[in-house]
Amino acid sequence: MCVIWRKVLRDLWRNKSRTLLVVLSTTMGVAALGFVFGLSDVLNTRLTESHRASIPAHIAFYVSQFDQEVVDLIKHQPGVLDAEGQAGASLRWRLENETEWRNGIIIARPDYDEQRIGRFDWVEGQWPHKRMLTAERLTVSSFGTLIGTTVAFEMGRSERHLGIGGIARHPEAAAPPLGDAIFFTTPETLAWLTNRPEGFDQLLVRMEGFDENGAKELAEQIKHRLAGMGLAVSGYGITKPQEHPAQQSIDAIKLILAVLGVLAMGLSAFLITNMMNALIAQQVWQIGVLKVIGASSWRIARVYLATALAYGLFALILAVPLGAVTAYVLANVLLNLFNVPAGNFYLSPTALVVQAAVSLLVPILAALMPVMGAARITPHQAISSYGLAGGLGKSWLDRWVGLVHGLPRPLMLTLRNTFRRKTRVVLTMITLVLGGMMFIVILSINASMNLTLEVLLSDFGFDAVVVFDRMYRIEPVVEVAKLTPAVTHAEVWDRRGIQIVLPKGGDRDAAVWGVAAGSRLFIPRIVDGRALLPEDDRAILLNSKIADEEGFKVGDEIKIKMGDRESTWTIVGVILNVNNAQRDSFVNYEALARAMGTPGRGAVVVVASQNHDSLSLQSLVSDLRTTFKTNNIEPSYIQSADEARQANKVVFNAVTLLMLVMAVLAAMVGSIGLMSTMSINVVERGREIGVMRAIGASSAKILGMFVTEGVLVGALSWLFAIPISYPSALVFNNLVGTTLFSLPLNFDFSLMGVGMWLGIVVILSALASLWPALRATRVSVREALTYE
Repeated sequence: MCVIWRKVLRDLWRNKSRTLLVVLSTTMGVAALGFVFGLSDVLNTRLTESHRASIPAHIAFYVSQFDQEVVDLIKHQPGVLDAEGQAGASLRWRLENETEWRNGIIIARPDYDEQRIGRFDWVEGQWPHKRMLTAERLTVSSFGTLIGTTVAFEMGRSERHLGIGGIARHPEAAAPPLGDAIFFTTPETLAWLTNRPEGFDQLLVRMEGFDENGAKELAEQIKHRLAGMGLAVSGYGITKPQEHPAQQSIDAIKLILAVLGVLAMGLSAFLITNMMNALIAQQVWQIGVLKVIGASSWRIARVYLATALAYGLFALILAVPLGAVTAYVLANVLLNLFNVPAGNFYLSPTALVVQAAVSLLVPILAALMPVMGAARITPHQAISSYGLAGGLGKSWLDRWVGLVHGLPRPLMLTLRNTFRRKTRVVLTMITLVLGGMMFIVILSINASMNLTLEVLLSDFGFDAVVVFDRMYRIEPVVEVAKLTPAVTHAEVWDRRGIQIVLPKGGDRDAAVWGVAAGSRLFIPRIVDGRALLPEDDRAILLNSKIADEEGFKVGDEIKIKMGDRESTWTIVGVILNVNNAQRDSFVNYEALARAMGTPGRGAVVVVASQNHDSLSLQSLVSDLRTTFKTNNIEPSYIQSADEARQANKVVFNAVTLLMLVMAVLAAMVGSIGLMSTMSINVVERGREIGVMRAIGASSAKILGMFVTEGVLVGALSWLFAIPISYPSALVFNNLVGTTLFSLPLNFDFSLMGVGMWLGIVVILSALASLWPALRATRVSVREALTYE
């Protein structure tokens, strides 16, 4: 082994505490990048695998009831590779031993063993047969619909009971509360449950060769052919076979995490620079001796660059498993939202390469400046610079500190010692400031997302929405709704699935709400144009996401397809709305009713109530259901505003969780940096401690001095973090809003985050200083005064 590596390993071993702290801090930064890239790789791999394995339908049509003969005819359509029929219905259900009814979806296929398109995966038990259902796996985990349990379905005033005989996975199911419970059955059982003829209402089609433009052309051809058979097509959706529907959301999350990962690595780089500065300051006398006996500047630089490289190698060994395990665990959380199994543990090759490159290059680059400074030190400077002479200098900061009088002597000494090594304390504070900035920014983003959600949900000023499976006349439905004791106001709206004809060709699936003229329960957030007026006819408030992505603006005319009807509407305003994955737009109810040929009738009732807390809204939902059923009107779906809020918060909270992981890593790097600085201070000021012990300083006083010094650095870092956190939160607020939700978030700077970080940084600073301070109290007078 060469002399350089012998010295490096000797220094690392003799200073095990310092080595451990530097390696741990570097590990945090490298692990953060491994987490980001590993999470990205796991998500991409699992989402794509799951999507491809399901053999998704290229085109899914929503059609009035049809039979197998129609499916067989479409199979022979030019360009069609295969086709299958499927049926579905929304039903109310509950477990046999429960009283609360829930919303659910039941899906029927004729043969689950021979699925060819949009495959559902068997998990355990049996596929549906006779009067036995198969429950979707998220339904099982969320509601306890285990094999052997019995489920009751609401059929008007009666109930029908079916057993659970198996568990399966729907590749596009969403975890509650984002989605409803899902059950699988046979077409014959579905007909028995719904009292309608046996058949299909969804047509799944695979193309011979997929391309988006070809899919749109083929979809229109099949739609016209179905219409020629007398079938009403309410709409169709096109799915890319190589891209999971959630891919865009995942890509946005990855971008946000990548920014945070780079910041975390930057923290580690500052810490390595600080540590190398401290190491060189501690070994200046050794450098002088080496220079005297003929060591060149390049050889000295090689010694310390090799030390930095060793730190990186040790950090890499720890960071790879830490980053991979963290990525796998949190990937499970995200994948579960999209009902995708995480599979076996996966070590991302991309993450491994990035971690290896960063852990080897960043320590060397971070150490380069202090190492080059050390290499240029002359023997005279080196030998004469070490010792107690390293006191206060003549800078403005030194003069300012020197003007402070009247404090207790230990506190005065602590204050002066804090700023003795300015470069070191600045680098330490930078790590703490950046860590605090990340923490405050992330809590501010969380507050902004929650505020945005509250503001956007206030567009709907109602407390509950009731949906029926058929149209009812306005006056009777409103009167029945008002019979519910807590209801103070009710309106009839309507909601339709639509397709927007795009200027460049093709359609875009969306939805439109018909809002009662002069509604008291609709308070739109207009970002451009104006609100709807009672006299407006074919006027629409277009969702901002659709407008941005498709290039629509106020004043444009757009064509909308509603089933077999097509109409032209004028955009009078652009609206912010997060519901239904930002697919909802709004028109006047009367205009929608005329366009659909359903004047004076609606399938949606919205109500306002006296109280708005969660318990009151739960009671409201129950009372509304009872009132309508008593008056022979059967609701198919009721949701409170609180339920809608909680469903939307699931996605927001998942994003916040991932960002908080990065904030924790940043806080750990900052605290390790402070611990490293304090440890070096103890070693560097050994003779000073010895002198203090010799003149009677107690262990408690020495302990208090070092802990106070650390807390002072932490408190100062908090003060500096506040002013840079505000603009940083603004910038990151826009990044998160535009990448994840395609809308600017309502900015809310988290004062709670500012207060929390003060508490956290003080505690971390005290704890980080405690261990070095305890070491200082154990230094004897003889050991201190014989320190080299």
